[in-house]
Amino acid sequence: MRGLEGFLKLVNSKKKDFFQKHKEENKLDNLSVLEKYPKFSFEFNLAVEKKWQIENLSDKEKKSLLNKLLYLSKLTWKDINGLTKKGGFEKIPKQQFKKLSNIPFTFKDDKKISVFRFPSGEGRIIGYIENEVFYIVWVDTNFEMYKH
Repeated sequence: MRGLEGFLKLVNSKKKDFFQKHKEENKLDNLSVLEKYPKFSFEFNLAVEKKWQIENLSDKEKKSLLNKLLYLSKLTWKDINGLTKKGGFEKIPKQQFKKLSNIPFTFKDDKKISVFRFPSGEGRIIGYIENEVFYIVWVDTNFEMYKH
């Protein structure tokens, strides 16, 4: 638990800079999506099978997930789009997935699904991007959802 406490202390120390940067961004309504910073939503994650839920992750996996989201939150979508698939994301055609439980109705017609990789290849964060929001639907740490 000591490691998690240290991590939370680090996160809290970065809050002020983070909120200041995003406060400035939010003042500018005319920014394109690519110029904005990502926002992350877990609203659809609770509706999927338990094994794909964030609550099912080990503490180490939760820390990796949080590290990835913190890293991405410091970049604009333009910056993220410029990353390799290892650091950023890739869009995978829906038919390449073996298991897709409870696709949110909002995204039922999407042909591709966005996939971010955990640091150190520990898993995948899978969901949909709409405007500047990445909706996290599934978290796959066993590499079962599609062929790698």
